[in-house]
Amino acid sequence: MNLIPFSTRTFSRFYLGLLVVVLVAGCTEDTYVEPKLYGSVAGQILTQVTKEPVANALIRISPSGRSAETDSLGRFKVDSLLVDKYGVQTTKSGYRSDLTNIEIEPRKQTNIVVYLVEDNLQNRAPTLPGNPFPADGATNVTTSVILDWTATDPEKDTLRYDVILFREGNKTSVPIATNILADSLVVNGLDYGATYYWQVIARDRVNNTVYGQIWSFRTRDLPDFPYFFARRETNNTFQIVASNAAEQFSVTKEYSNWRPIVSPNRTQLAFISNRNTEAQLFVSDLNGNNLRQVTTVPIAGLSVTDLSFCWSPDGTELLYPSYDKLYAIRPNGTGLRLVAQAPSGRFFAGCDWTEQGNRIVARATTQSIYDNELYLINPATGQTTRLVGGQAGRMSNPAFSVDGRRIVYSLDVSNFQNPQGRQLDARIFLMDIAAGTSVDLSAEKTAGTNDLEPRFAPDGARIIFTNTNNDGISTRGIYSMDLAGKTRTLLVQNAEMPYWR
Repeated sequence: MNLIPFSTRTFSRFYLGLLVVVLVAGCTEDTYVEPKLYGSVAGQILTQVTKEPVANALIRISPSGRSAETDSLGRFKVDSLLVDKYGVQTTKSGYRSDLTNIEIEPRKQTNIVVYLVEDNLQNRAPTLPGNPFPADGATNVTTSVILDWTATDPEKDTLRYDVILFREGNKTSVPIATNILADSLVVNGLDYGATYYWQVIARDRVNNTVYGQIWSFRTRDLPDFPYFFARRETNNTFQIVASNAAEQFSVTKEYSNWRPIVSPNRTQLAFISNRNTEAQLFVSDLNGNNLRQVTTVPIAGLSVTDLSFCWSPDGTELLYPSYDKLYAIRPNGTGLRLVAQAPSGRFFAGCDWTEQGNRIVARATTQSIYDNELYLINPATGQTTRLVGGQAGRMSNPAFSVDGRRIVYSLDVSNFQNPQGRQLDARIFLMDIAAGTSVDLSAEKTAGTNDLEPRFAPDGARIIFTNTNNDGISTRGIYSMDLAGKTRTLLVQNAEMPYWR
């Protein structure tokens, strides 16, 4: 038996070849790889209470590490998520975080709706309202003003405001505007020469409320208004207004007030008001402050809005009619006395008093508003002397000239009568008392209109009066003209019962 030598090198080569054969043989077997399946998730984020979309909310898909942000409609979508179970976490400043569990299915879109609850603990209050206009402590502020301020919110929430405004001396303060979005407010009709306090309260969407500082300003002093008149409101009441033609000021604002007449020293205003049911005389400052009732025996007659009264020449008394009697009373409500008694069957309706010769002129009527006479009265004795009579037609109350020698009044010359007291052609007449002659000053008035309620200007050079259409319902205007009835000039629209101080 022959032995063949087998070296170490030969063995190594054999073993390596055998290994290659085994590996090659192993590679010929089949291998299975499981495919990866994907789906997607889409949703909308809304508020819990109002169901409004939440924009710019952060969406995190865990454990994928994917994220998204909602659009202006609160919507989002994440594609290419491996089939699996995930947690969808939603976060937004000012809201509580939400975690919603989902399961992604192969080649399908999972849809969800998430409702976020506001987290009031995270929401910060607005800043204090500041930068006021008018500036705190401002003076000479107009009676119509735009209040302005600034405030911001850390979360940029929409702010709403309440505004409190009250005059110095008022015992209560109430908002003049509530829940407004604008950071400014127009205020009209403030009093002249008055100090006002105001405060702004700011509130955000979760009702965090901050109270601003209390600011103040003072309005400018009352201008020297030459004209006072009554303005008819839509509810058929009257309010007293002062004007210089360019600017107007409401002296009264409630009840019904008419026939304004300024005192001889031009510091007080008297007028008729029905605020206590019966028509009474009231006196106030020219701006309406320090209002007080003067009479307890009412001013009364056939037609209450036709009635008129006057100051005594020295301003110590008010003279007024009450049916068939003419009374005088002090402005403080004391010293009521009877001055004159009307002729039998007649009632006083209006009067004027001149210091020139110390005389009173008064209109007296009967049960018919178209039956009028004018009388001169001696204030010391009450003796009456008829000045104008026997003229049919509705008549206005008379007024003395500055020198006391003439009177002016209006008279309807159409001889028309109806139950409503309508006038068709009322004209202004200037009468010379001594001569007993009258001149028609309405030659230039527009046909179909009435000239009414004339009075002399303070300098006696012109006459102020009311003109209106004779339909009885049209708006009235106040005019002036010279003593010849020329240069008719419109002074104020929507006004009547003028007084020129």
